[in-house]
Amino acid sequence: MTSIFRRPYFSLCVLLLAICLGGQRPCFAAEPAPVNAKILEEQKRIQRLKKGIEDQKSRVQTTNKKENSLLTELERLNGHIQSEGDKLSHLKKDLNKHEEQIAQKQSEAAQAITAKEQAKVHIKKRLNSFYRMGEIGMMNVLFSTSKLPDLLAFREYFDALLKRDQEVIRQYREKVETLEKTRLGLQQEKQALLETITKVKGQEEQLATTRNERMRLLQKVKTEKKLYQLALQELEGAADRLTNTLELLKAEAAKEARQKEVRAKESGQKTVRKPTPSNTKGFATQKGRLPPPVPGTVTTLFGKSVQKKFGITTFANGIDIKTAPGTEITAIYDGKVIYAKFLRGYGNLLIIDHGQQYLSLVSRAAKFFKEEGDTVTKGEVVGVMSDQEGLLGEGLHFEIRHGTKPENPLQWINNGKLTIKATSKTPR
Repeated sequence: MTSIFRRPYFSLCVLLLAICLGGQRPCFAAEPAPVNAKILEEQKRIQRLKKGIEDQKSRVQTTNKKENSLLTELERLNGHIQSEGDKLSHLKKDLNKHEEQIAQKQSEAAQAITAKEQAKVHIKKRLNSFYRMGEIGMMNVLFSTSKLPDLLAFREYFDALLKRDQEVIRQYREKVETLEKTRLGLQQEKQALLETITKVKGQEEQLATTRNERMRLLQKVKTEKKLYQLALQELEGAADRLTNTLELLKAEAAKEARQKEVRAKESGQKTVRKPTPSNTKGFATQKGRLPPPVPGTVTTLFGKSVQKKFGITTFANGIDIKTAPGTEITAIYDGKVIYAKFLRGYGNLLIIDHGQQYLSLVSRAAKFFKEEGDTVTKGEVVGVMSDQEGLLGEGLHFEIRHGTKPENPLQWINNGKLTIKATSKTPR
C-alpha cells in the first residue's frame, strides 16, 4: 500500500519538475530578451550618432580646405591679371612685329615687281632686235668689216652682249621666283597676323573677365560687414608681417655692419664709427618738404578712422593715393633700396632706406625698376602704377617709418601737390 502510494507521488513530482524545467520555465525565470533588444538598439543609435559626427567633421575639414582667405583669392586674381597682362603685352609686340614684317614683305614685293618689269623690258628689246636682224642680218654684220682685228673685236663684243642677256634672263627668272616667295611669305605673315589678332582679342577678354571677378570680390568686401572684418584682420596680419620683415632687415644690416667691422680689424684697418646723424641734416630735416611719390588724391588717411557703413574702427599705417594707371612712381628722397619684391597683403613692395633709420614704403605698383641694393636719388623714377585696387583701399599705398614705427606721411610730404578727399578721420 505504501509503495503503491509512493509510486504515483514520485511520478507526479517528476512530471512537475519536468514542467518547471521545460515549457513552463519562463514563468519562473528572468526575461532577458527585451532588455537585450533595447541594448542593441541603443548601441546602434550611438553608432549612428558617431558616424554623423565623423561625417560632419569630414565636411567641415573639406570646407576648410576649399575655403580661401580673401588675401589668397585677391593675390590669385592679381597674379592672373599680371600674367594675362604680360601675355597681352607680348602678343601686342608680336602683332607689331608681324605688321612690320608684312610692310617689309610688301616693300620687297614692290621692288621685285619693278626689277622684274625692267628685266622684262630689256629682254623684249633684245628679242625684237634679234628677230629683226635675222640670220642674214648677222652675216652682213660679220662680213661688213675687212679687218680681222675689227672682226675679233665684234665677236668679243657680241659674246659679252650674249652673256649680258643671259645674265638678265637669269636675273629675271630669279626675280620671278623671289616675287613668288615674297607673295607666299606675305600670305603667311598675314595669316600669322590674323591668328595673333585673334589671340590678342581672346587675351583681352580673359583679362577683362579676371578684372571683373576681382571687382566683384572687392565689391562684396565693401558691402558685407563680415567679409570687411575678415579683410581687416588679414590686412592687420599683413602689417605684422611687414613689421617682422623690417625687423629682419634691421638685424641683417646690423649683422653686415659687425662683419664689416671684423673684416676691417682683420685687415689691420682702423674702424671708424660713423657718428650718429643729427637732426640738423639729412632726411630728418625734410619734414613737410618732401615730394609725394605720385600725384593724385589721398583716399585713406593715416591713423584711426571709422568705416561709416559698418561702424568699424580701423588704423592705417600709411596713406593711399589714387592716381592714373601707368603713372611713374618716384623716390621721395635719396636712399638705398633694401626690399623690392612681393609681400603678402601688400603686393609689389619697395622699401627705401633714407638713413637715420627712416624708411619709405610704396606698394600696389605694376612694376618696379629697382632691385635690392640699388641707390636712388630724390625724384628718380622707381616704378609705375598698376590699375589694381587694394582690398580696403585704392591707388598707391605709401608709408614712412622711423625704425618699425609708422609716421604720418602727410606731415612729411608737400601736401600742396595732393588732393585730400579722405573722410571719417578721427584724431589719433
